[in-house]
Amino acid sequence: MLEFGIATLILIVTILVGFPIAYSIGLTTIFYIFITNPANLLVIPIRMFSGINSFTLMALPLFMLAAEIMVRTGISSKLFDFVRITRVGKWRGGLAYVNVLASTIFGSISGAALSDIAGLGKVEIDAMEEDGYEKGFACAITAASSIESPLIPPSNVAILYAGTMALSVGAVLYAGFLPGLLLAGSQMLYIKLNAKRLNLPKHEKQYTAAEKKDIRIRGWIAMGMPLIILIGITAGLFTPTEAAAVAVLYALIVGAFVFKNITVKMILDSLWSAGKTTANLFVITSISAVFAWAIGVEQIPQQLSAFMLGITDSPYVMLLIINVILIIVGMWMETSAAVLLFAPILAPIAVAMGVHPVHFAVVMIVNLTIGLITPPVGVVLYATSNVGKLKFEQVVKSTMPLVLLAVVILLLVTFIPELSLFLPRLLGFID
Repeated sequence: MLEFGIATLILIVTILVGFPIAYSIGLTTIFYIFITNPANLLVIPIRMFSGINSFTLMALPLFMLAAEIMVRTGISSKLFDFVRITRVGKWRGGLAYVNVLASTIFGSISGAALSDIAGLGKVEIDAMEEDGYEKGFACAITAASSIESPLIPPSNVAILYAGTMALSVGAVLYAGFLPGLLLAGSQMLYIKLNAKRLNLPKHEKQYTAAEKKDIRIRGWIAMGMPLIILIGITAGLFTPTEAAAVAVLYALIVGAFVFKNITVKMILDSLWSAGKTTANLFVITSISAVFAWAIGVEQIPQQLSAFMLGITDSPYVMLLIINVILIIVGMWMETSAAVLLFAPILAPIAVAMGVHPVHFAVVMIVNLTIGLITPPVGVVLYATSNVGKLKFEQVVKSTMPLVLLAVVILLLVTFIPELSLFLPRLLGFID
């Protein structure tokens, strides 16, 4: 146990000084093996392979490729226009509502908060500035609305969690749907309550009937991909991995024959970007599998579970403690890496205390996504600052009320399990 404690300290230090996550985990694991039993070095390649030898994880690179193609074909601006012509676009603060709704819809395509900022951020901030919104407010809404992406299915993080913890992909995907909508609803409520105080403008732009028709057609076509995926998985027409392949095919057909703007270079760029992201994620996944083996050897989950039971026998108190831990982790660590590193440790503790594994999956994902917009690190805050050309400190100040709202939603999700379990249970993914 002492050896593992030293190794964990090395892991924390290397992460804090800026080592890539994969290197930090790898160095920590190798150090642990060297000081315990060097013969176990033979375990490393076996565990690395088994960590990514999953049919479920095969869906990730295909979903990433589909999202890259859809972003490059201009899907983000088409979705923004699609939502802008709805009734909410005419309310006071209409573009702020549109920002939230567009990010929520786009989240079902990109599946990642940073992808939402990259694909929609500039479009949203520029449009709001043009309409007279204060830039800090525009950046805050853009940053906060992006965290719906890892929750609204199909979500890359949900698929990764399900593959890592051997849960039903459909269950974890649908479990995040209502919490994602709650986050979006809380942000729209914030806009409604502050519209007059902040003197938010109304969107005055007029569209012709022909323009509206074209925008609606393109918007519904863009939304077709997540709808096909979810209906296909729910109806049992295809597995999540097959759904990912269908998503790529759909993105190619839409780009080539509907939007007619896809090029060979665009496809190659999409392949390269998706390949880099996948390679990075799979390296972390494979090395994390070795670290998970070390955790199992030391019986860390069992020891932590016994320790937690010694503190409290209430699952809700335990979840509150875990919430604090995970929000701090989410501030410093990329979401996928945090799932791979902490889910094998914390999930068994929660399950041992009576928490449903799918409920805990959503609690963990919500925690980590809130960390994305929580200083001092909050990677989405930095990305929004860069896209919006606004100082990081100003983005943080404007975003804090929305962070507090997100924490309220987290507490609701934590203490009302049915918010996560209702849809998976209704659709037959769990009992």
